[in-house]
Amino acid sequence: MIKKVLTYFAACLDDYLRQKFPQPEGVAEVGFIGNSSDEKPCKLIISLINIERETTGGISGGLRRHDSTYERNSPPLLLNLDLMLAAVYDEKRYVESLSVLSETLTFLQSYLSFNLNGQMYTIEILTLSVQDINNIWTTLGGQYYPSVMCRMRRIVIDTGEIVSSGNVAKRPIIE
Repeated sequence: MIKKVLTYFAACLDDYLRQKFPQPEGVAEVGFIGNSSDEKPCKLIISLINIERETTGGISGGLRRHDSTYERNSPPLLLNLDLMLAAVYDEKRYVESLSVLSETLTFLQSYLSFNLNGQMYTIEILTLSVQDINNIWTTLGGQYYPSVMCRMRRIVIDTGEIVSSGNVAKRPIIE
């Protein structure tokens, strides 16, 4: 599910950025930012930095009633994804990387949410301290690129498997 959502988001962003920066190989893609190779992809790279459990909606017990029976299933797992959107360009193309990042911010401001297979996902920009930014880039290999941190909310992982079922009592039995 994570791959599906991130690649769809990257494709939408790529379509938007290609209108401003036509490149046959595309402008945005999902990938690992901390690449140690000397050759830069000259693209906006979307990288998964963290996964956290969404708890604001509560954690349900996974019990559903159907007429005279009930079913118990594992509650769906709701996740938030922290994403780094980094303009990974050669030093010679630094100004272009700033333009790509600026247009990415315009995209994020214009499209705060998107729908994929009937599920709504929202994207919000995160504000990080200088220390947090330093820690992230150190972990990713030490080289900084112009970037923005975002949070994608409400990724749902649900197998829909029924763990158990039973009948509902229609009247109390007293003996």
